[in-house]
Amino acid sequence: MTTIAAEFSDLEQKIASNGPLTRADAERVLASPDLISVGMLGDAMRSALHGDEVTYGRVYVVTSTGGAAAADIEAGEIRIDAAPGTVDELRARVRAAAPLARGIPLTGFSLGQLLELTGGDHLALADLARTLRADGLEAVADVPLDGLGDTENAIEVVRAVMHGGLGAWRATVARATMASRLDLIERAIDLQRETGALRAFAPLPRLDPVEAPSTGYDDVRMVAVARLWARAIPAIQVDWPLYGPKLAQVAIAFGADDIDGIAAHDVEQLGRRRAPKEDIERQIRAASAVPVERDGRYGRRA
Repeated sequence: MTTIAAEFSDLEQKIASNGPLTRADAERVLASPDLISVGMLGDAMRSALHGDEVTYGRVYVVTSTGGAAAADIEAGEIRIDAAPGTVDELRARVRAAAPLARGIPLTGFSLGQLLELTGGDHLALADLARTLRADGLEAVADVPLDGLGDTENAIEVVRAVMHGGLGAWRATVARATMASRLDLIERAIDLQRETGALRAFAPLPRLDPVEAPSTGYDDVRMVAVARLWARAIPAIQVDWPLYGPKLAQVAIAFGADDIDGIAAHDVEQLGRRRAPKEDIERQIRAASAVPVERDGRYGRRA
């Protein structure tokens, strides 16, 4: 039977005893060439936190060109895409999408985008959040850890938008070199400790630096490190449309416990087994986990 390498026996004990991991621990795991042990550590932490369950969210994305009729939406979240615009244009898009929600969480835009629109003024940001909440928005779609200034400013920005009544549930990374990724995981940990806002953290960057792209090995190590180190964040997430089913499935074995961005519509011509809901559940089961559909608030869907 395969076991975790002896060099990580202290980390096994920390997982079992609910002990905190340090940055030095994270650096050890990230530097290890023993991918099997790294994966087993991440999977052990996922199991300690969530048992054998892995969640997934079906998202209907509302683009600037319009949306579907409310009756056609089978999703746990309606997400307005992050197209740039003025405050008035953003408000108009929220008001147009709100009738689709019917109790489904309506999220939209990047917190970095809202911060830019308010000129970095935290009071103005809180006011804008309050206005968008009144229009029907429930939460920002993402909190870009590398787009809000330093850690102290990121904390205050999240506090401001929460003060205005919007959720800030999902931390993301826009672009990050391997050298900066640990810093961003630490920022997510600090942000969660100070605000308690996060329900999910997607540690893999949405754009890979062209000059120094990561490898698949780098990515799954990063998932494991995020799951091990950021224990207080409920879900370590992988973006399905961005990274695809193969990496998502491997990431589950390395500690990922949520898959985001599953399409809300079935594509009938692909057949039942290729329908998005069937496909993601099959992929999760293939990773020896139990699929659980969630809504945009990260609660279990009925």
